[in-house]
Amino acid sequence: MTEQKSRSRVKYYIVAALIVVIVALILVVPRWKAYQTQKRAGEVREAVEALHSYVDSFWQSHGSAGGFDLDSALVEIGLKNKVIENWDFAIAWKSSDIYTTQMVEKLKNVNENELVFVAPYKIIMAVATTKNPVGEGRKLWFDGDNNSYHGFGADDKIEPDWNRIFPNP
Repeated sequence: MTEQKSRSRVKYYIVAALIVVIVALILVVPRWKAYQTQKRAGEVREAVEALHSYVDSFWQSHGSAGGFDLDSALVEIGLKNKVIENWDFAIAWKSSDIYTTQMVEKLKNVNENELVFVAPYKIIMAVATTKNPVGEGRKLWFDGDNNSYHGFGADDKIEPDWNRIFPNP
């Protein structure tokens, strides 16, 4: 009889341990996933910020986008291979007439001696590849006209305003 009581106690201990493990997993797994998502969002944000700085520097030193090579830029700014494999990067440059028009409009409104900057690009974008754990197609982009980040890890926007970026496809 004591052996049977001992077996039933062991069963209760096993069931109790399983319940504790399940509750712990219920509490830990969502937090771990949120941490991983936040980490990946920070990683791509840093990559787009680095590319943004590189592009601005390139434009200032060359005066145009002529000769800009995106693949070389990604290597030059020192992105990790994992980031380059997980994200595709793209830049939508403005045509020179749009850039010039925007610059002239901003200069009309300057009353003080301050720096006037007009982005030579519409957006700088990172799009998740099939290898990316966040899911293929997720996007983070820097909007050159509004000087702001949108998409994955920045806000709730899923897609940029494509009609504004490419008005006449």
